[in-house]
Amino acid sequence: MILTLLLLQGPALAPVDLTGLIPGDPGEKTINIGGRFMEDFTFISGGNDLATALGKTFDDGVETRRARIRVFGNLAENVAYKMEYDWAGGTGSLKDAILDLHLEHVGNLVIGHQNEPMGLDLLTSSRFSTFIERSSLSEAFTPERNAGLSLWHNNNDYTASVGWFRDTDAQGKSGDESTAFTGRVVYRPWFEDKGRSMLHLGVSASQRNTKGGVSYAARPENHFIAKFVDTGAIAADDVLLLGFEAALQEGPFHAMLEFMQADVNATTGTDPSFSGWSAQAGWFLTGESRSYKTKHGIFDRVKPNHNALSKEEGAGAWEIAARVSNLDLTDSVSVADELDTMTVALNWYVNPNTRFMLDATQADMGSFDATTIIAMRVAFDF
Repeated sequence: MILTLLLLQGPALAPVDLTGLIPGDPGEKTINIGGRFMEDFTFISGGNDLATALGKTFDDGVETRRARIRVFGNLAENVAYKMEYDWAGGTGSLKDAILDLHLEHVGNLVIGHQNEPMGLDLLTSSRFSTFIERSSLSEAFTPERNAGLSLWHNNNDYTASVGWFRDTDAQGKSGDESTAFTGRVVYRPWFEDKGRSMLHLGVSASQRNTKGGVSYAARPENHFIAKFVDTGAIAADDVLLLGFEAALQEGPFHAMLEFMQADVNATTGTDPSFSGWSAQAGWFLTGESRSYKTKHGIFDRVKPNHNALSKEEGAGAWEIAARVSNLDLTDSVSVADELDTMTVALNWYVNPNTRFMLDATQADMGSFDATTIIAMRVAFDF
């Protein structure tokens, strides 16, 4: 009952993102509630011979992609927290569950279930991504959330982070002894007008001890369809992940490039090496830019110059974008080992918290006929 009353208080519902310390009086305990909802509609054509080879069917459909609730706030001066669960699919899965300690002259020590610091595409929230889904290389290689601790430090010129992690399942439980050391460094040769004009260059690495082996798989950048490439289980002692990222923004124009490689130290036979890359660019027809957070070296919320469907009588923000990507699993044994995708997108940001997205993707798998995927998303967050 007490918690319910706290959540219903007006000031507690302010839509403030956790980026270290949440604004408030020093030492004040605060509680805020937020969430996100994303509903996807998918239409698929072609790819019949690939579906047969994979033993799958490619059907149209609707999916609640994300349905998350989060609670976040301050416990005391320089101590913040965040807890988030996703209920999409009918089963709760743990997302961020962290304690964030601000250490003067050092940075922020983050303890708990969190994203490992690797990859610009992964670390940028799904609320602020340009495309409905992240690239295939991001799905295949980036480790996403695990339990551990990380240290973050930044200024206008650079962002650096390093952490130790243990692999966990969707409920934050560790079933084996697989561990990883992961780090990322981002340098900004120039950063002007709060990132409206900037260049971002980054490298990341993760040394992973794999007790249960590894596998790499990916869909053609659509969550509803089956995975097109899958190495299957590979017995391995350890894996080294290496990544490079670059991003450029100049007013309404933005571009991003990522490359990632996984070098596997197999327990038997030869040591396979897998890689992938993606390149994308976008343009805001209405003149906006993507916001940027130097704290984590990631893109942030798009804020229309004039909201639509409001007293401002604006058009909202309109954005067009395109992306090409490649995922090469040639060293594995699979139905087809290389996936090429091309996506064009149209996004309408009604206001900073509501948007409609339309993606058209063509996926090519060697000698198989191409698969065309049309996806639409309705999304809001608070």
